[in-house]
Amino acid sequence: MVVLHRLTPDADAARTAVLLPGRGYTAQAPLLHWSGLMLAETGWNVYAVAWTDAAADDPAAFGRRAWADVTALLEGVPDLVVAKSLGTFAAPLAIAAGIPGVWLTPLVHHDVVAQALNAASEDHLVVAGTADAAWRRDRIDGTRAHVAEVAEADHSLLIPGDWRASYAAQQTVFARIAAHVAALPQS
Repeated sequence: MVVLHRLTPDADAARTAVLLPGRGYTAQAPLLHWSGLMLAETGWNVYAVAWTDAAADDPAAFGRRAWADVTALLEGVPDLVVAKSLGTFAAPLAIAAGIPGVWLTPLVHHDVVAQALNAASEDHLVVAGTADAAWRRDRIDGTRAHVAEVAEADHSLLIPGDWRASYAAQQTVFARIAAHVAALPQS
């Protein structure tokens, strides 16, 4: 179901972060790659997940199985989750376990993701593009999570037809993620 790749050398005292990809958006793609690098450089043990069978028929069940696989491989739960798209189906389990998260382009058009993010605390950051068909801000109006919307950005947080604006927008997103993670309580 999942393959877990360690992106950092083992540091016993460091907190652990897991990068959960989208269906076709791997941990080598910009949003997860740069997030992982930022976490590694600030002292986190970082693991990236690769899906071996990203099933489309029941993404909520897939998310539950994937989370079980990840926590089994880690022999426990991570201290932080950074998830993109399909990976946001881990939100119900991470939020219920009190694990902070960064939820990139969450699939809030699915009730299970929207309900989880509505229950999220301020230890969570949600980032979405206003031109993303999967994004509906009104689905998580009850959340205490920090929400950042990128104007005119699509599901990859790119602004179609404008690489300079896309680059600038993603720089802003990474700065927001860095500030959010730095503000998390030390465990």
